[in-house]
Amino acid sequence: MSYRCSNQNCTNSSAIIPDEAAEKLEHKCFMCEAVLVRPQVTLEAMLEKVDTLPVALQILPRLKVLLSGENYTIDDIITVTQTDAALVTQIIKISNSSIYVMPDSAFCSTLDEALNRIGLNTAYQAVGYVAAKQIFQQDMSIYGMSGFDLWEISVRSAIMMQQLAPRMEVSSESYECPDMHTAYTVGLLHPIGKMLISHYHQIDQIPELLDVQPPLTTEKEKEILGFNHLDAALALMRKWNFLDEIITPIVHQEHPQTSKGDRPLVALLHVVVEAVKQFPLQPPLTIEKVTKEYRADPDLLAVVGLARSDLVNELIASGTECSNLMSTLGTG
Repeated sequence: MSYRCSNQNCTNSSAIIPDEAAEKLEHKCFMCEAVLVRPQVTLEAMLEKVDTLPVALQILPRLKVLLSGENYTIDDIITVTQTDAALVTQIIKISNSSIYVMPDSAFCSTLDEALNRIGLNTAYQAVGYVAAKQIFQQDMSIYGMSGFDLWEISVRSAIMMQQLAPRMEVSSESYECPDMHTAYTVGLLHPIGKMLISHYHQIDQIPELLDVQPPLTTEKEKEILGFNHLDAALALMRKWNFLDEIITPIVHQEHPQTSKGDRPLVALLHVVVEAVKQFPLQPPLTIEKVTKEYRADPDLLAVVGLARSDLVNELIASGTECSNLMSTLGTG
């Protein structure tokens, strides 16, 4: 936490005065005796507090480009993924889990063996899983979410987006459904702006947020900070050089009907995230419960061309797949 002089004509108006020094000065400037105040929080200041892009998240867009083409080989995938030891470990663990091991299967001990067993699409999911663990690992008390809650929403949204996006039936004949890797990444990273604000608040507390009753809303963010988590997501993902096809749906996720760009994908993201929030893994999901209680926005379902039953089935499937991931790899 730091302070500056509130007198704009004072040299200390642009100074960075540590908290300890400000307390000793009784929060009065030693040059002009004006009150010492906290600097206005800016997006730029928040971005400076974020470490370099996690390795797994750097790999994700590069792997997507490879899988979107036709002339890649497994050696190309190995070259991209082998740069992160934690990622390699997770892929090998998945390949040796009960999901993929047959009674007569040998133990996979190399990345080459693991990729050949699980397939490249599953490998892409593993990269996303590791990225989610690296990014969404801290509790977000200002949003009323634990680190596990955030991880679950992120991973399950990614799983559902990957399954549902290719099946959208949009009325426009010229519309092309996004590829599964784009949809997966959009679902995975949709809370990234909240992560940035929460991360900054944990490192350098924002006094105005200390008395805010969670969950912090988008409107309250704008009122207090002058920007919201969607603005933060835009700035952070541009800093990390993500493509617009990933950024745009995330930035417009709360207002899909007025969004620019790929409106069906934005609408799908909104529907999926709300569904996952409505039905967390605990208490245990059942098809009867979800079928009875799930309420989808009929207008948004019309935009994406999916039936309510599609969402119900994928909610259950995402819960099963997420549970399998937790069982195989853990969430710590």
